[in-house]
Amino acid sequence: MAFDHSFNKPNLQIRKASHASCLARKRAARAKMILPQGKYTPLAVRRSTDTQALAVLSGSTGASGPKLTRTVLSGKKARKIERTLRYAAQRKQQKLNAETAAEDGMDVDAEDIAKRQKKVKPETKLDKVKKALWTALENASSETLQATGEGTTLGIQAF
Repeated sequence: MAFDHSFNKPNLQIRKASHASCLARKRAARAKMILPQGKYTPLAVRRSTDTQALAVLSGSTGASGPKLTRTVLSGKKARKIERTLRYAAQRKQQKLNAETAAEDGMDVDAEDIAKRQKKVKPETKLDKVKKALWTALENASSETLQATGEGTTLGIQAF
């Protein structure tokens, strides 16, 4: 027999064997069961203490099957889901507004064209003078220069 404080003492081996056999019994019992034991499986047997809140995200109204959840939403999670749904509705509305604006922009009305055109102001005296000067410049630039051979433009004769 081993010493009392020896690490070869058989107590550890006995405890390990007992623990392993207990786990084996539980495993065998689970295998014999027909229904799955998972908490969230749809085939799990409902307990009387389970809550049956509606699934907020899927929008179900109480139909049967996996659309129901067995957990109650916390207030914080419910507020987050509600906010997310509001944002989704806003995005959908903005998309519709953009599409209608694009469709409306394609239609060209005579009234819109008249509104977009600049209003013609009556000519002032300054505008008339500017116009006259520009026409004089254009007329002078369109004429060809007549070279007489009398000299250069500086007045000095060049041979």
